[in-house]
Amino acid sequence: MQKNRYSRENADALLSSGAVETGVSLVVPICNELPNLEPFLQSAIAALRDLDSPFELILVDDGSTDGTAEALTELSELDDRIVILQHRRRFGKGAALSSGISQARFSKIATIDADLQEDPAELPILLAELDSGLDLVSGCRTNRRDPLLKKICSRVFNWLTRRVGGPPLRDINCGFKILKRELAIELPLQAGRFRLMPLVAHWWGYRVGEVEVTHRQRTAGQSHFGSERFPGALFDLLAVVFLFRYEERPGHPFFQAGSIATALGLVVCGHLGWIKLTEGSLDWRYPRLAFGILLLLVGAQLVATGILGEWLAWRAKGSRNHRLREVRSHPQGQLNYADSVDMKGDSKSFQEENTR
Repeated sequence: MQKNRYSRENADALLSSGAVETGVSLVVPICNELPNLEPFLQSAIAALRDLDSPFELILVDDGSTDGTAEALTELSELDDRIVILQHRRRFGKGAALSSGISQARFSKIATIDADLQEDPAELPILLAELDSGLDLVSGCRTNRRDPLLKKICSRVFNWLTRRVGGPPLRDINCGFKILKRELAIELPLQAGRFRLMPLVAHWWGYRVGEVEVTHRQRTAGQSHFGSERFPGALFDLLAVVFLFRYEERPGHPFFQAGSIATALGLVVCGHLGWIKLTEGSLDWRYPRLAFGILLLLVGAQLVATGILGEWLAWRAKGSRNHRLREVRSHPQGQLNYADSVDMKGDSKSFQEENTR
């Protein structure tokens, strides 16, 4: 079900045509938040109405089983700018954010959880910071009202994120954020990667900042994110660091490991070969020979994997729109460079087009 002052056909036409209106889209992932739903909607709608710009409130029900879906249908009557999206089953917060962002029509997209721990009334603070020249603004929860173990895990995660080259944020995983639409639609959000939106945006060259926001005790419902999620968050961090560090050269780490293994294998086998020639027998050294041969085989496999990775990366040239800050078209009748050049730098196609 979707309810909006625009028809579904008009919204689809806007999304497919790439038309973006000036305003704010607030995306809210929701899962089993029935006790908090009504007070949250009242607070969020009041905050959005106070903005001096058009807005929409996108509520994404991620497979709730406590009656949240039915309550959303009734509460959508509070304002005709409420959009409701319903997942067939629970896919996770990242998928809910992705669904909501894909349907957002406005140029600025904010996200917040429906647990009432962050206050929607502070949205203008984040919006003002975004308008000061940033591309993404994340909230920084002051005086967090969470269990001690959860706060410790969060501090460790924030420290590790800064150590791997992330932005100097104190609370990277705060769910209260606002960012520009062109960045939001490019960010990887699936699985647990939504936690790392500021990190990825920073690596892509976007301007990232944070502002302090209040944090309140959860008074109803059950938290979906506790300290037990910490190992998974660490794995997501390692995966994102690896994927983005070797985005353009996925085969290089395999080449390096394969080269090291091959070199060690050659050293071991060469040494044993010299012993065989000088002493005439390897005696008790046959296990060492097996180890040297194993190193050679593993090295060859790693090098082959690196070649395969490079080949796949060459074939799968995805979108590189996140690299562009601005595209300026030439006057009518002249070549538009952005339309004729592959974003990976295929200068040959540009030269061929320009000589026609």
